[in-house]
Amino acid sequence: MANKKKPTGLLFDEILPQAQRTARSLLSLDPQEDAPASQQALEMALGFVPGIGQAMALRDLERARRAKDPVAAAMAATEFVPFGRLASAAKDIPGVSRIADFDPRFDLRVKEQERLKALNPVIESKGTVNAPEVSIADFEGRPFIISQSDRTAAGGLLRGINDVTLNQPVVLRGGQDFMFENPGMVWASGKIPVSLLQKMAAIAKKETGQDPLLLPYRMAPSGGDFAAMTGEAMLNYADVAMTPAVKREVNRKIKGIIPEWAGLGSEKGIEQYQRSSKAKRDAVRNMLDKNYRQAGGLNIGEARLSVTDPRQYAAADTGLQNVGVMYAGQPTIAQSGHPSYPFGVPGEGIGRLKEDIKAFELLPNFAAARRIADPRKPNDQDYRSLMSPRSGVVTSDILKRMGF
Repeated sequence: MANKKKPTGLLFDEILPQAQRTARSLLSLDPQEDAPASQQALEMALGFVPGIGQAMALRDLERARRAKDPVAAAMAATEFVPFGRLASAAKDIPGVSRIADFDPRFDLRVKEQERLKALNPVIESKGTVNAPEVSIADFEGRPFIISQSDRTAAGGLLRGINDVTLNQPVVLRGGQDFMFENPGMVWASGKIPVSLLQKMAAIAKKETGQDPLLLPYRMAPSGGDFAAMTGEAMLNYADVAMTPAVKREVNRKIKGIIPEWAGLGSEKGIEQYQRSSKAKRDAVRNMLDKNYRQAGGLNIGEARLSVTDPRQYAAADTGLQNVGVMYAGQPTIAQSGHPSYPFGVPGEGIGRLKEDIKAFELLPNFAAARRIADPRKPNDQDYRSLMSPRSGVVTSDILKRMGF
């Protein structure tokens, strides 16, 4: 009898250390590795407890600050109020309410810069963008095609801007990360650009026997204006922030541009805006920016930044970010699901480059033909020359020039 085990004591001895580890992990301000499923479930439950949820949000903000991760910081901001509602206090939290560093070309007007610095876009992640880190050296010998990409974000919902909660969130579709959110597609655009890319992919595969990589280069900050998301942000913000009288006036003016306009705050209106021509979308955006940014609306820079991938707030033009593969020989995807870019290119995303590489570094012959002294610093005319897709092969010589 003296040697009989005590189950309760053993159970206590096993549980106590585990509980202590979980408590330390929950309270730590240092960035954490992936937590076990049990801890993730506990954190999710605690997040809905008033007071505790806000304290955990502050903890996550500090972790994001220490990790220098702007995406994690943006995500932590959404934790301040469960169910996606915004707390006005969130706009005063360092590292979240202010975008510290951004390309001034998002809005070159000096008087608008302060508004951009105080911007607080609140984004809810859908968890659909999971991109492993890769190296350009991993792709030696692979053919590639370089094409352009705007800076818009993918894989999330823009739920609020500053202290305004949008009645209709803006679906963020990309941009660079489109290839990770859409299985079976690596890109989307108009019919002619997609056909050109597919022809180039077929040629590359015929010459090399391999499906080519797709390497989208980064466009200027205004490059995302073609997509409807920038205008959607302005329209959905106006719906909440403007007075009824101003909204009536705005609706009349939009109706003069889009005759069938269903009105601010309506899903049909957003669909009408998405389906409108580029000229009409531009006209609506410009009207809201010019005439109503001081009447409760957003300026164009605020709208652009709100739908931009945080990694690209201050990133350089012509930079390469993501790597995908094009499935040469497969038919065009007739419905991409992207309202601004209706046709899809078959393929998939591979990963996100860990190196800072510019497009002309992979195009040495083209750079030489244009007499570009430094391929990392092309001028504006060189940048515009990339509007047509370019192809090549990742050779050992190219890698050596880049220090591999």
